[in-house]
Amino acid sequence: MTIYSKNQTTVEGLDELISAFQKLGDEAIPYILQGSNEAGSEVLKKAVCKAPVDSGNLKRRLKVIKAKKSTKYPYRVFSKVTFSREAAYAVPLELGHRIVVEGNKVGVSSERPFLRPAADESKETVVKAIADSMNKALGEMGGMK
Repeated sequence: MTIYSKNQTTVEGLDELISAFQKLGDEAIPYILQGSNEAGSEVLKKAVCKAPVDSGNLKRRLKVIKAKKSTKYPYRVFSKVTFSREAAYAVPLELGHRIVVEGNKVGVSSERPFLRPAADESKETVVKAIADSMNKALGEMGGMK
């Protein structure tokens, strides 16, 4: 597997892997769920390390919503890093925002990104976790010859 650049991910042999994996059917979904959850956990670890610290509340409130099998979207498999309501300020912190008092703009708070850099730095790990889970499914289910 080869992965290139910050903005683009290229994996050699992925087309063959996907083709073989598609032949396995729905029984292979749990393997991908596991890989997705491992990938989400890796992004979370990096996000926690990068989160700005004042009280430590934000670091404690970051979490992964794990991928699970859905009847509504049976082939949508992803986990996501998010935060609880008590840390709703994470979005303006990540993206920056205007400071408004009584309808008047009084300043600007610069962005302090931590989620996007964590995701960007985790690309290789995420791709590897998903590819490894696909290879495991293929190996255990006999889909790759």
